[in-house]
Amino acid sequence: EPEVSKVPFMLDASKFEIVLAGLKWCQGKCIVNSISLKVGEELFKEQATLLKKHGCAVVVMAFDEEGQAATESEKVRICKRSYDILVDEVHFPPEDIIFDPNVLTIGTGMEEHANYGVDFINATKTIKEQCPYVKISGGISNLSFGFRGVMKIRESIHSVFLQHAILESGMDVGIVN
Repeated sequence: EPEVSKVPFMLDASKFEIVLAGLKWCQGKCIVNSISLKVGEELFKEQATLLKKHGCAVVVMAFDEEGQAATESEKVRICKRSYDILVDEVHFPPEDIIFDPNVLTIGTGMEEHANYGVDFINATKTIKEQCPYVKISGGISNLSFGFRGVMKIRESIHSVFLQHAILESGMDVGIVN
């Protein structure tokens, strides 16, 4: 029904069978949030194949069998590996792939977290270069989670981050608050 929604529904569930059940009730193109290589390559391909049959777009998280991508190089490696599997083996349309390379929290006081924002921005640019036609998404509020309760600081951090992530690196979609 065109009057219900002019944009795709995003189906999000931690259990893949729930996503599949939801797909049966959605008209038109949906976006599924999310799949990743953390389930292993074979199950990842099975899930992607089922989603392709439904004509979905899919958010692919930068996780693999070793865990969550934190550094720029890990984000690029996992997204490129996922892209190659999806496009070359599953024949998933690359324009229906939305990578989420994990926006992680800065300002925690831990030195290893200090570069997380820059890593995301740099990885976004490289992923867009190495994986033609994909989109990049990220949970922007994660970036400033260490400053929760101080909205002026959080909003300032988000503004500067989005300026670089969107205009310089090509991020397409952000989830804020």
